[in-house]
Amino acid sequence: MIDIHVYDDPAALLPAPPAVRPWLIGESNPYGADPYYALYPDPPGCTGHRLCKLILQLDPDEYLERFVRKNLLALGPGRRWSLPAAREAAEEIVRISAGAPLVFLGKKVCDAFSVPFEPFTAFGQRGVTRSGVILPHPSGLSRLWSKEAFGRAGALVLELLTEPAA
Repeated sequence: MIDIHVYDDPAALLPAPPAVRPWLIGESNPYGADPYYALYPDPPGCTGHRLCKLILQLDPDEYLERFVRKNLLALGPGRRWSLPAAREAAEEIVRISAGAPLVFLGKKVCDAFSVPFEPFTAFGQRGVTRSGVILPHPSGLSRLWSKEAFGRAGALVLELLTEPAA
């Protein structure tokens, strides 16, 4: 005999929506154009490594699993940063990221999204509008980073992982 249960709410039969992964948005990758390696946590000392280990204090596998990583431009030899091209890429990210939280890494990224560069701040309203965080570029060249800033930035970003989907 088959056991039949009547549900008052048909949505109860649907699987839970997947967790929304925040997007880490960088400028470009000096190691190559392959999108898999955008903000990759290796080699030691690179931007992805500093972001993973110093700022977020995550294991590389957990870092790769928890975030979508994207650079605005794929710059190769002889190619230079282009704000118009970065703005086109930013528009595409807004379109394809489907409302996921965004983490802007540096002033150039903020400029591409036409967002004021206000480091260590969050924007948006949780669960209502797109939210995100603005950080200085984690390359190691920015003087805005300090040991205290690493902890503050990590907390801001990791809070995005607990956000409900909009």
